[in-house]
Amino acid sequence: MKRNTGNLLRIFFLLIACGLSSLSVTNCKKVNYERVEKERESGANVSIRNFKREAYDAQGQLQWELRAEESYVYVNDNKTIFYNIDFDQYEGGKFKSKLLAEKGEINHKTRLMILEGKIFLRTEDNKTLIAKAMEYNMDTKKLVSDSEVTVSADGTTIRGIGLRADKDLNKFTILKPTAITQGGTNPLKAAGSP
Repeated sequence: MKRNTGNLLRIFFLLIACGLSSLSVTNCKKVNYERVEKERESGANVSIRNFKREAYDAQGQLQWELRAEESYVYVNDNKTIFYNIDFDQYEGGKFKSKLLAEKGEINHKTRLMILEGKIFLRTEDNKTLIAKAMEYNMDTKKLVSDSEVTVSADGTTIRGIGLRADKDLNKFTILKPTAITQGGTNPLKAAGSP
């Protein structure tokens, strides 16, 4: 009886892990997960090694794909912590951006992803963002950082402290720019201006 209850709890928590961030998800692929032997986080209800999750819209188009070396689910705190994140976003089935980070925490109530460590974002048009700390709002699809950031686009690199941007880096503001290295065209120049 005790073993059966344990199995039911594992199934319950795997269903929760599959249902993470799935308010807009209509389809979830079944993946065989591995339990983490030596955990970096304590108190998690579920820990999974080689985590992978894909989300599809109602038309069957891939929206995003999340992979992580380790995942820790805290059911009571309504959060999940990931290590070595590899997050790809798609629109209309086409690649839009890749986000890599050493550590991330998703708060499922606020729908915020807080990223730490070496953070790297590359968009479909090869704009890049490098940061040490960043927040991503899954509803507004906005990036916020108060740490040191570097944005590169079309040969120009801008460094500074603080960032407010959309997920594609089409619109961004570096709050306290510290250096600009220009080559190619200026990403700050308005389209069509001399």
